[in-house]
Amino acid sequence: MSMGATVVTYSVDDANAEKLRLALQDHLVPAARSAKGYRGFLVLDHGEGKRTGVVLFDSVDEAKAAQSVIGPVAGRYIYSLLSSPSAGSLGTAIVGDGVFA
Repeated sequence: MSMGATVVTYSVDDANAEKLRLALQDHLVPAARSAKGYRGFLVLDHGEGKRTGVVLFDSVDEAKAAQSVIGPVAGRYIYSLLSSPSAGSLGTAIVGDGVFA
């Protein structure tokens, strides 16, 4: 079974960066962890308010199904803190080191 991932890119203003980090930590991570097939959650800071979130699952089907859990939480706690709309995608892992296996 190939792992799947949800990848989201977004921007945040300095004024909301800490609020967003706390909202991710306190609300979105627990929601993702409750989804079937959850394997891990990372947020990468690229500087200048640009960030990428990666949520790993056992399969792309489970990553897709998790959107019904994650989406409402993001709508309630996350989207209002972003400086522009996020862009998301789903993908299947084609190279891995086995750490998340």
